[in-house]
Amino acid sequence: MDSEKIKKLVTAHLGFFRFSAKVYNHLVLKNRLHAKGVTLNHGVALIHGLKIYSSGTDNQIVLGDFVQLWDCALYLQGSHNRVSIGDFSNMNRVELCLDGDGNEFRVGEHTGLCGEAEMAAIEGTKIIIGDRCMLSKLLYFRTGDSHSVVDMEGKRINPSKDIVIGNHVWIGAKVTCLKGVRVPDNCIVAATTTLCGQYQQENTVIAGVPGKVVKTGVNWDQELLPIDRNKRAFNQGEENQAP
Repeated sequence: MDSEKIKKLVTAHLGFFRFSAKVYNHLVLKNRLHAKGVTLNHGVALIHGLKIYSSGTDNQIVLGDFVQLWDCALYLQGSHNRVSIGDFSNMNRVELCLDGDGNEFRVGEHTGLCGEAEMAAIEGTKIIIGDRCMLSKLLYFRTGDSHSVVDMEGKRINPSKDIVIGNHVWIGAKVTCLKGVRVPDNCIVAATTTLCGQYQQENTVIAGVPGKVVKTGVNWDQELLPIDRNKRAFNQGEENQAP
């Protein structure tokens, strides 16, 4: 059953499904869903091993329908912070820290964070990840330095900055994403890349340390599509005939 049919079924019996999900999630012993100063609202979400910690007030966590969270930890070390995960998205072994007041972590719909990611937003900044993205494991995203860099007069010169990942972006394993990064729609970030700065062109491959555009005019698909064998053989033949 595809996502549209599931949505129609759930919408027709929304109250029942949300109540059932709420009961189930609060019965899972590995979950720690109650924290002072935090409001958790979720739809028909599956939560297993989520631990919420808070040291502030007026913090909100909003999970859409058919969200799945596995062994995640949310640290809300301030007030007026917001976490929102869109419908049909999932996170596995993600450690998220919102340090200070007014930070935001937002994930769009149909996006997957596959595992072992560390995300931190500080000083009222945002980490925004778009729709239909695929993020591999061992990722490190941080909007600030947590320490001061000062000029010779003692003035701090390293402000924190938002991180924004567009729609339909594929990020490989062991990628580091530094403050102020912008990645446009339909891009591919190669494994072990260090993202820094703002990338402007869609449909590109970004790779290296620091990350640079290495290929343009590409897109990606979650399915492993078949390769045209005849075309591939022809190209290999040309390579073999080359001097």
